[in-house]
Amino acid sequence: MHPIQDQSLSPLQVTQLTKAMLAVATVDGIQPAEAALIGQFYEASRSADMPTTANLMASPETRQFNTADLAGSPSEFADTAVLMCLMTAYADGHLSQAERDYVQTIATSLGVDAGRFDALMAQVRDDLVGALSHLPDAGSVAVVVKELASTD
Repeated sequence: MHPIQDQSLSPLQVTQLTKAMLAVATVDGIQPAEAALIGQFYEASRSADMPTTANLMASPETRQFNTADLAGSPSEFADTAVLMCLMTAYADGHLSQAERDYVQTIATSLGVDAGRFDALMAQVRDDLVGALSHLPDAGSVAVVVKELASTD
């Protein structure tokens, strides 16, 4: 899944999105896979005049995220933000109820309705299953698919 491929994000949007992803990751403690995903996104998206990934991740300012900062964002950015936040939540292999609720709060701030949120969540799950489908151990893939389905 590459929700940012077809759009150009401004430095402010990259920073907002990174802060949102970090906020989601801190809901139940930042896991290494979550930190890696956030770092990869930021590094791939930042411009040369933006802080380095290490500096941004270490900055206390980055930990200060207010969902109201995203209000009025274009719908394309809103979808990207929700997708990236869901991917962050799933990065450690599990979407907790607290993470889901927090991403739902972000989605609401962005004007994403419940139906669209459910569609974006289904897209993330489908992409995760697709990423696993090439594995030779079909039994393990089936277990993951069942776990993803149980988060509804």
